Order: sequence, then C-alpha cells, then structure tokens
Amino acid sequence: MREARAKYLLLLLMGLCVLRCRKPYEPPAIKASNHILAVDGFINTEPFSVSTFTITRSLSLSDTIPILPELNAQVMIQSSNGASFPLVDTGVNGVYVSSPLTLDPGLQYRLAVNTSDGNKYLSDLATAKASPPIDSLTWEIADDANLGTEVLNIDVNAHDETGNTRYYRWDYVETWQHEAPMQTYWGLKNGLEYPISPSESTFDCWTTASSNSIILGSSITLSADVISHALVASFAKNDPKMDIEYSMLIRQYPLDFNAYTYWLTIQKNSQSLGGLFDIQPSQITGNFHSVTHPTDPAVGYVSACSVQESRMFISNKSLPGWKSNPPLNCPIKIIASDPSNSLIWNYPDTAYQLWYFVSGPPPVLKITYKDCLDCRNQGGTIIKPPFWQ
Repeated sequence: MREARAKYLLLLLMGLCVLRCRKPYEPPAIKASNHILAVDGFINTEPFSVSTFTITRSLSLSDTIPILPELNAQVMIQSSNGASFPLVDTGVNGVYVSSPLTLDPGLQYRLAVNTSDGNKYLSDLATAKASPPIDSLTWEIADDANLGTEVLNIDVNAHDETGNTRYYRWDYVETWQHEAPMQTYWGLKNGLEYPISPSESTFDCWTTASSNSIILGSSITLSADVISHALVASFAKNDPKMDIEYSMLIRQYPLDFNAYTYWLTIQKNSQSLGGLFDIQPSQITGNFHSVTHPTDPAVGYVSACSVQESRMFISNKSLPGWKSNPPLNCPIKIIASDPSNSLIWNYPDTAYQLWYFVSGPPPVLKITYKDCLDCRNQGGTIIKPPFWQ
C-alpha cells in the first residue's frame, strides 16, 4: 500500500514539474509586427478627374484593429516631365485624393509617398492607357445546379478596335432600394406626435456598397480585342437587393500585362484558396517599392489610365416570382391617447412608436416596434440618389 502511494506521489510531482516547465510557443512569424505599407488606387488620366489612393499598413496576426491607415503622409503624382501633383490626406482610413486634374495621356506617371516616419516609396513609371468604351451591360436569369435555384447574372461587353487593350479589370458600385416593413405618416418631436412631410418618411431607403471582388478579363487568346459576356456579379433568387429596384455602376480599367499579372495573383490568392486542389498562395510582386530600404517589402500596383463607366437598372417587376419576404415581428398594439392632448406620446416602452392615429371618438393610437417603421435599421439612407430613375 505504501509503495503504491509513493508511486502515486512520484508521478504527481513529475507531472507538476512538466507543467511548470511548459512555455507557450509563439512562432516568430506570429510574434512579428511587420506592418508592410500597401497602396491601392490608380492615376486617373481622364480629363478633369480626381485620383484617389488608399494607403494602409498590413496587419499582424496579433493585431486587434480592423485597419491600420497610414496618416499624415506626403503623397504626390509625378510625371515623366518632372511635374508633381499633391494629394491631400482626408484623414479617413488612409484615403488621399488629388484635386481635379487633366493629365497629358502622352506622358508616364508614378506615385511618390513619403511616410511620417521618414521613409520614401515610389512606384515605377507607368505609361497611360486609354480605356475603350463599354459596349453594354446585360443580365439574364439562369438555373444554377450547385445552388439548386435560379440566379441573376450580370455581364459586361466591350471591345477595342485598335487592339491596344487586351487586358481589362472592372469594379462596380451597387445601389438598391428597400422598404421598412410598415409605413407610418407620424413623427415624434418634443414628446408630441406630428404628421411628417414626404422628405421625412422612413419607409423607403437606398443602400450603396462597393464591390469586394477582383474582376478580370482578357482577349489575348482571340484574334480581335473583344470581351463578350464577362461575368461581373451573380445573385441567387430572392436576394433582398432585388426586392424593389437595383442599380449597378460598372467601371472599366485597361491594364498592361504586368498589371494584369499582379491583379490575377491577388485574385487567385484571395478568391481561389481553401480547398485541397485549389491554387496555392503566390508571392505578390507589384510596381511599388521602398526607396529608403530597397529590401523592405511593399504592396501595390499603380497604373495610369482613363476609366469608362456604364450604369444599369434592374426592376423587381422584371423578375417574376423573386421576393425575399423576410419574416416580420411587428406586433400592433392599440392604446388610449392622452385625454389632455391626443398627440402626446408618453408610452413607457421606448421600443414602440406610433404607427397609425385613429381620431375616434375616443381617439386611439396604433403602435408597433420602431424597427418596423424605419428602413434605416436595414442600413442606407432615406435620401434618394440623384441618378435614381
């Protein structure tokens, strides 16, 4: 019995020693805080156009912030004839903008960045390229076997009669209209209900968002420089964006071969990874470099080009059977109005708001959740975009 107890104590002591000797292993790659400078944007050679660049730092695995903007940098567009055009720090997430410029498309351009810590970065001189026009935007409904439902596909079509483009990139800004579950004609101010004007209505909203995917196309294998039905975006049936009306502004950028290779690498690294047989990560090599420390990495490819734009609208009336029909939780209560003034609002539950006023006698108030009466709870704004048809 004593021998068994001694063995037990010996094993316990050995276990305690092992636990005290254990230290967490933190690989150098995880502990490293190398915040690499990254630049995103292009030099816009369209007449009277603004060039916009977002300059940020890469994040380490241990960072807890969503973005690390590079602020207070000196940013310049430089031309091959020695002219310089400053960009202004907007103070918002590392965004720098130029004044409206009319740049000579016959020159070459590059971006110069002097960071607040005294380091200098330059992009290679880029020859300006002119974007051919967008011929058309088309959409169609198709059956998707993988999703087991209908999808709406949006395609872009373009061509360059001179054959000088060959490599294309697109992005887009989308806007869609959406409604609150219920509509009210009443507002609340200083404890009193009042009839709202049409401009105060919170029934209709518009939400705008930018694309977050890399969309590329090439005609290099074709005899003619033609892009036909290049897929830009796809939406599954009953996507809420298509409930009322949807609009997309497509922007087209011409690329040279090196820029196309850069964006293709970014696309493969960010959109085609995760499976056993997917393409493996590749090193990203752009044309943006550190001058102060040439061996330090930097990320970005700065092109100089004009841009072509085209806008399309898609109405839900053209999509029979498409409607998201989200489940609603909008209970309606009927309460008595204040006898001293029927427009006084003193209901104790602040989650409720007046939906409908019944004049009586006696006057009563129909109320429901605030969230059911304000489309802004789904995002967006009640201000109709100026381009909305």
